[in-house]
Amino acid sequence: MMNPKITGSTKEETARIELLNKYCVLDTPPDGSFDGITKLAAKLLKVPISIISLVDVDRIWFKSKHGLEVSEIPRDPGLCASAILGDDIYIVEDARKDPRTLANPLVAGEMGLQFYFAVPLRTKEGYKLGTLCVIDKEPRKVSSEEKEILKSLAELVMNQIELQLEARCAVQHHYKVLNTAAHELKNPVSIMPLLAELIMENKENPAAIDDISKQIKDAGRRMADTINSLIESAIEDSDSMQLRLGMVEISEVIRGVVDANMAPARKKGQELNLKAGKTCRVYADLKRITEVVDNLVNNAIKFSGANDRIKVSLQKKGKKAVIKVADSGPGLTRDDLKNLFRKFTSLSAEPTGGESSTGLGLFIAREVVQAHGGTISAESEGKGKGSCFTIQLPLTEEEE
Repeated sequence: MMNPKITGSTKEETARIELLNKYCVLDTPPDGSFDGITKLAAKLLKVPISIISLVDVDRIWFKSKHGLEVSEIPRDPGLCASAILGDDIYIVEDARKDPRTLANPLVAGEMGLQFYFAVPLRTKEGYKLGTLCVIDKEPRKVSSEEKEILKSLAELVMNQIELQLEARCAVQHHYKVLNTAAHELKNPVSIMPLLAELIMENKENPAAIDDISKQIKDAGRRMADTINSLIESAIEDSDSMQLRLGMVEISEVIRGVVDANMAPARKKGQELNLKAGKTCRVYADLKRITEVVDNLVNNAIKFSGANDRIKVSLQKKGKKAVIKVADSGPGLTRDDLKNLFRKFTSLSAEPTGGESSTGLGLFIAREVVQAHGGTISAESEGKGKGSCFTIQLPLTEEEE
């Protein structure tokens, strides 16, 4: 029975093409690792032409070719497109006598193809991306040994394609880790100079200095935690988010974040208010959730103007802990709301104090909140009318 993943049905063919594109191998430059395989195939099977072909939507593109000049052909007359429809190897020993190829332009035309032998390039999911094939202009037989040779070489081709995909994923993962770390370090680093200024302004006030010192200590601890996470991520095998869950008193988290951001808010003449009950527990990763709340409060300060008001609140609503960060700043446009949580998004508003923005904070925040089984959303009545960000997290059973 024919494998449903390679029958050419619309649904399965769409999935096959999506997987082919995922490998990012189409239209790539020549590669010695593949060229060596086609050269070896031609030599071992004693044929003039050997090809690594990939069957695209409307063409057959040659990743590597030995003994041939063209780089692609239309899909319709391509033997490779036929070869991926079967379950095993595809052999045409004498094209002049084979009913499958009598009308094929590669046979009847100038090329004069008489012998075609292909092994599909099969992914671990069972889809066939293309073939490793050998071609001759003379009819010939295929021995069992030659079948095993081409099968082994086709496995080498697929292994190389998989390795290159893994390498690209590894590079993307490291970029993601570095971008995340850079963003998470930016907020505590930017607060440090402001806290130092406050110490200088309050030399005669020991109580104020004690409070500022505590904020410096907290910022330093957050930076150390971020750096440790970066080191841990470097040795992880997966780019999935790693959560260290435990019982978290979310009201304490929010108070700590508000206290840590009081200095930059005061520097811009802003009013930063907190309204939260004493007890509200969630099962969460303390570090990750703190970073998310800190990002929202820091953004409100960053994008709001002088003398604006920022309100942070926490309340229980049903089985959820609801955190809101509202400001009276520049607001969000429809386009802003549509693209808000995408990676590297640039908002219509600009930071009001010359601060920088990576465009990653809200993207990271959404990933963290969703990993906790929660939601994050934003509301705004439009330009100049402020905005409100809302996080909802599941309460622990004892808090429901």
